[in-house]
Amino acid sequence: MSSSTTGSTALPAGTLLLLMALTALGQMATNLVVPSLGRITADLALELEQAGLILSAVLVGIGLGQLVVGPLSDRHGRRPVLLGGLTLFILAGVLATFASSGPMLLLARLLQGLGASAGLALPRAIARDRFAGPVFLRVMSLLTLAMAIMPGLAPVLGSGIAAQFGWRASLAVTALCGALVMLAVLLALPESHHSRTREGGLAATLGSYRKVLRNRVFLAFALGTAASIGGAYAEVAATQRIYEGLFGWGALAVSLVPASYALGFLAGGLLAPRLRRSPAQLVQIGTLMMLGSAATFLALSVAGLLSPGLAIGLTVLSQMGVGFMAPPAIALALMAVEGAAGTASAVLGALHMAVGALGAGMIGALPLPVQIGLPGSMLGFAAIAALALRQR
Repeated sequence: MSSSTTGSTALPAGTLLLLMALTALGQMATNLVVPSLGRITADLALELEQAGLILSAVLVGIGLGQLVVGPLSDRHGRRPVLLGGLTLFILAGVLATFASSGPMLLLARLLQGLGASAGLALPRAIARDRFAGPVFLRVMSLLTLAMAIMPGLAPVLGSGIAAQFGWRASLAVTALCGALVMLAVLLALPESHHSRTREGGLAATLGSYRKVLRNRVFLAFALGTAASIGGAYAEVAATQRIYEGLFGWGALAVSLVPASYALGFLAGGLLAPRLRRSPAQLVQIGTLMMLGSAATFLALSVAGLLSPGLAIGLTVLSQMGVGFMAPPAIALALMAVEGAAGTASAVLGALHMAVGALGAGMIGALPLPVQIGLPGSMLGFAAIAALALRQR
């Protein structure tokens, strides 16, 4: 029985909030410690250059873990795989809280990312199992928004927690949040995938991946959304170099800039459904917003006319474009694949993480001034998204 025939047109608020919390869990764990990185490296005798590993360890775990949990959930069901992932997330959070050395903390963060991968990949698969039509599109929009706004919100929360109780309390909060979400899953989230088979082992898993990776429509939307996320990560990664290094802003002002980016994504995601356009049209509008803002940013930089206000405004416009296009494009990607929603969600998530990491790393690697390298990267990723989406 396919998910398209069992999808509901009802949208229980409790289920939606739980799926959003699951989706945001990994980003919360990644970014809650951002304000404490300097203190953590000092207390655990890590090199300052290793501070980024405290964040990237979680992201690596999320990216790799999705490739495992997705196919497992197609074979064994969403609920047991999700509960297993949450258990690992909680235990790793406790280990991180009491870590006595840098290597122990990095191992715990990697394990926490592996556990969080279930919370990121499986809500999309559960939504594909349970919902249909416009309701499914709305759910996917809200899940994407939950994941996108957390990187801007979590550092603000983490700063307050660390100021009052120290950096270990921020790590403890990640374990506590995982425990609360797990309790909610146990009480209120039944199994949604009833047409699974447990036969086939590795051959069946590889078959699921072949099915997904040979689907041209899925690949077009997957590559398009991955490129948009690569551009978004590049924008966040360049924040300090742009506003502190180029414009001379203080640390507090610089820390608020990513929050404005998250608000731009949120505004785009909330505004898009109100335009009453088809999902494909929303994808096109969002892609054009990304292309236009990046091209304008680059032109102003080349002409020497870039100001902080223009830089923020154009970047927020680009993030709004991602908010327009990513939720419906992700939904359309999952709708293109029948019978392997977990595997499709895993491929999506892993691709997003990989290209996001590429976007973040590109800013420091390009031999260009940041005011040229950033909009050039934005324009390149937007162009890749446009080209990929033309192939569907």
